[in-house]
Amino acid sequence: MRITVAYNLRTDESESTAELLAEADVERIVRAIAELQHQVTPVEVSGAPNLVVERLLDSEPDLVFNLAEGTIGSSREAFYPGLYEQLGLPFTGGNASLLHLNLDKQLAKTVLASRGVRVPGGVLVTAQDRALPRNLAYPVIIKPNSEGSSKGITQDSVAETPEAAAAVIGRLLQSYPAGLVVESFIVGRELSVPFIESFPGRFLGIVEHTFDLPAIGAKYNIYDYDMKQGGASAAAVRAVCPAPLTPAAQRAVMQMARNVFDVMTCPDMGRVDIRLRKDGKPFFIELNPLPSLHPEASMMTAARTRDLSFRDVLRLIIRSAARRYGLAIRAPRKARPAPETAAESARPAIRDLGIRIGYFRPGVYNAITDVPGVRVGHFTRIANDVPVPGTRETACVRTGVTAVLPAGRPYRNRLVAGGFILNGVGEMAGLTQVMAQGWLETPILLTNSHSVGRVHAGVIGHMSRRYPELGTESDVVLPVVGEADDSFLNDVRAGVCTAQDAQRAIDAAAAGPVPQGSVGAGTGMTTFDFAGGIGTASRALPLPEGTFLLGVLVLSNFGRLRNLTVDGRVVGRELAPLYPEEARRVEAGGSVIVVIATDVPLLSSQLHQVARRSALGLGRTGSHAASTSGEILIAFSTANRSARPSRSASRFAHLRYIADPHVDTLYEAVIEATEEAVLNAIFCSQGMDGRQGRVCPPVPQDRILRLLAEGRHAHARH
Repeated sequence: MRITVAYNLRTDESESTAELLAEADVERIVRAIAELQHQVTPVEVSGAPNLVVERLLDSEPDLVFNLAEGTIGSSREAFYPGLYEQLGLPFTGGNASLLHLNLDKQLAKTVLASRGVRVPGGVLVTAQDRALPRNLAYPVIIKPNSEGSSKGITQDSVAETPEAAAAVIGRLLQSYPAGLVVESFIVGRELSVPFIESFPGRFLGIVEHTFDLPAIGAKYNIYDYDMKQGGASAAAVRAVCPAPLTPAAQRAVMQMARNVFDVMTCPDMGRVDIRLRKDGKPFFIELNPLPSLHPEASMMTAARTRDLSFRDVLRLIIRSAARRYGLAIRAPRKARPAPETAAESARPAIRDLGIRIGYFRPGVYNAITDVPGVRVGHFTRIANDVPVPGTRETACVRTGVTAVLPAGRPYRNRLVAGGFILNGVGEMAGLTQVMAQGWLETPILLTNSHSVGRVHAGVIGHMSRRYPELGTESDVVLPVVGEADDSFLNDVRAGVCTAQDAQRAIDAAAAGPVPQGSVGAGTGMTTFDFAGGIGTASRALPLPEGTFLLGVLVLSNFGRLRNLTVDGRVVGRELAPLYPEEARRVEAGGSVIVVIATDVPLLSSQLHQVARRSALGLGRTGSHAASTSGEILIAFSTANRSARPSRSASRFAHLRYIADPHVDTLYEAVIEATEEAVLNAIFCSQGMDGRQGRVCPPVPQDRILRLLAEGRHAHARH
């Protein structure tokens, strides 16, 4: 399935953002879902609702894995399920009414008490009404009514007298004016019961949080904010599962959990928090239909006792939601066995080897697919003894097709785009329209020089099936198809790339990690006289308005060995004598196609400039844009879209864009990402053989690492 992970990113360490997810949390969940063979797109859903809607629709999900806690107001959690329902998007977890009810602690208690669930006595107080009932049993605990993650709760939240309670209320109302719950503090044990709907028996077990109170000088065993956020007192808390309870206490706690979930049906998952009084009576404290999935949280603690891994828990949640919506969870396709001449699995990318290019950090996958909604697919053809049409000869085939899908439905809602041609001995069909009008409205396909026409026809067939009105009720379409010459290894006379291969590459397009090296359109390509064709990299851009992403994918087929430059060192000088010149490509200068994607709002003119700067990244690897080479670059932004004129009711289009004085960050990032993408194209390839017994060797990674280390040592001595 295509699964969109919807989340709010925590950008600071303040208490107000405690419920939001850190980047590491998002990466962990995205990676685990991808390992389940789903196509995963992480989408940050903070900010203006219209932009959130665009991001969600652009990701084209079969299912939204909802992790969004919201940022504003007492209905913040409920906003997102309500939005998904309005957009017709299936999602995991509870609906808007359930999340709204349970974020209001006092209301949830009132509903459950009316159905016979035992709850602590208490009252809601506000700035206008601070009166406490005379029969309230002390000590009491005072906490914000509509907050999670123990926000506002400290050891001082427990008051033993009405006077002490009044002081705590006065202090907390300044930070939480929406209201506070004041309820009798249940002296006893702190328990949680996690729930997964599709797990046999549903309940994972009872988790107890125990506290080393003398170690922190505390009086009451409450799971306060400092403990939950990993503060100084966090080491005093320990999660124990299964909780060491008597059979009677265990039965009472589990019966309460069942009663709570019977009253408030929690789809897919949930967690009920209970205090077990010293006399063995359980009291409902809170229901969380959007529980934490952190590895140390109650859900995962209990899951491990059931031999469930982190990935297993996510699989069960997805299975439950899929069953509820009638979604088919397709088994992953079995990979076809590769021909004997195919390259082995990709080698490590340069960052995995410790080579860090530039200043900015990469995205989750260090790939163009880090830009939300962008997907990449490959179709590879490796074969020997292929008949050459019109002759009695047979050919050696080393070629393929790569598809970059730019997110959403670009024909109906075009993306702002631009481009740049550094040297024009190459071809990218459709680029003239992109540069003239400033819009991208098709996928971007890459292949070899003699296959542009057939791949072009394949894209038209794909677009016609997806948009039946194309060419009749609306305009014709001009697909974007770029090429590079792989004839050094691939016998182009065989003409094996077809319109069907283009469709196969489009069908294979997925978010997440991108296979690199001698794959897809890059199968038969040569870079700096080594094998390698497809490379990708990304950069996260920390702007005042939030973190944005820029990704680059290259079809790399250029360069002379003597010029190869890695992280500023011309390693090609030392490598060139090790490889015989007669085995290298000498007839042509090669080419490179660069595809740039970003979610930064930009105008077409700005994307032209971003594409220009990308050419500097090619230069940093050793390119001199040879006279027989084609360096063609295309860039698009997923943040700006415009409906086709025939479908727009307005004569005016409204675009948001970053001001020119602040665009330098993108220039620097695109240079870095382009340089790294080219190097990944050769570092990830295992080498490739080809026609006439030719061989493009793999780049000698270990020797390059030694050369870089020697350079650093020499620099340090001076």
